[in-house]
Amino acid sequence: MQRRFITNVQLATPNQPVRPVSIELSDDGKIDSIHESVDSIPSGSMIELDGANELTAFAGFIDIHTHGAMGCDLTHGTEEAVRTIAEAKLKEGVTTFLPTTWTETVECKKEMAAAAAAYRAREDFARAPFMHIEGPYLNPSQAGAQDPKKMRDTDIEEIRELAKICPIGIVSLAVELPGALDFIRAMKADGIRTSVAHSAATHAEFLAAREAGLNHMTHFCNQMSGLHHREIGLVGSGFKDDSVMIELICDEVHLAPEMIALVFEKKSTDQLMLITDSIAASHLGDGEYPIGDTVIIVKNGQARIPAGNLAGSILEYNVGVKNVAKITGLSLDELSKTTGANQARSLGLNDRGTIEQGLFADLTLLDREFAVQAVFLGGKRKV
Repeated sequence: MQRRFITNVQLATPNQPVRPVSIELSDDGKIDSIHESVDSIPSGSMIELDGANELTAFAGFIDIHTHGAMGCDLTHGTEEAVRTIAEAKLKEGVTTFLPTTWTETVECKKEMAAAAAAYRAREDFARAPFMHIEGPYLNPSQAGAQDPKKMRDTDIEEIRELAKICPIGIVSLAVELPGALDFIRAMKADGIRTSVAHSAATHAEFLAAREAGLNHMTHFCNQMSGLHHREIGLVGSGFKDDSVMIELICDEVHLAPEMIALVFEKKSTDQLMLITDSIAASHLGDGEYPIGDTVIIVKNGQARIPAGNLAGSILEYNVGVKNVAKITGLSLDELSKTTGANQARSLGLNDRGTIEQGLFADLTLLDREFAVQAVFLGGKRKV
């Protein structure tokens, strides 16, 4: 059997020095071994890619919060929409993503779940192990671009019915809603992570939710109670808590560069997870794009509804990585925790997220400007 290699690339994976290596790919879609660059490649081997020590290899990025891309959104409720998003995500270096819902009716949620399940049955592009349910269990006072008229209290059985259609990894909710603590406990028992989102919760309410089993904070700082000297709210809770996993949209719009710097200065990289929160307008540029009962206006790199509220992002994942590297000066091995390792650990995906022998050969190759030069999925080049 001919041996296959990605050669002469810089390794960026947690807890290992960044250094030139060659990665041997096995025929079962896994990483066979990591070879130091001085190791000779056996004659007759197939070189799938030679990075010439100019490219950096990350484990394929994991975007746990993305609604859409390339004109398609999960709310379209079709397999083809999910497939289009998955293909667009690969071009950003994302090899695993969680199709993410929007506040909608029960019937629409079922259509979204069925679309995600249909794509999962034949994954041609990025892997989709779970859905992320964002809404409708949100606080209308923190609605952002989502429809407050469709927001409602938590419903355990609704999520269980959706999970019968498609596996659910995360449910984002406002933890101060009636029944929220019982909901969080039930989700924990079902193996589903919960994340605080679109919430006006106090620090005390956050602590109660953490005690019940809350795992994550959705798009940190955005549409959540802010830091105040008499009530630290959810932003203060995120800075104070040492174990909750924190999503960050690092487009320099949802978080100012100074806030990105502050978060990385004060929080362990073991807690942070880069996301895009991308919408259908991602990859399309400026324009007006319909969604639900409204329209998204994209101008100068910002997506907003007519009222002016931010409406998700048009961020491409590798650009968020570039922004963080530029702002923080973080070493690439540390940065790689936030692009895949933490997401995989939090979701229990033990077969991906780092570059190690025996894990999926899901690999993203970036140049020095963080542009995606190649993406491998299960050892096969897709980009």
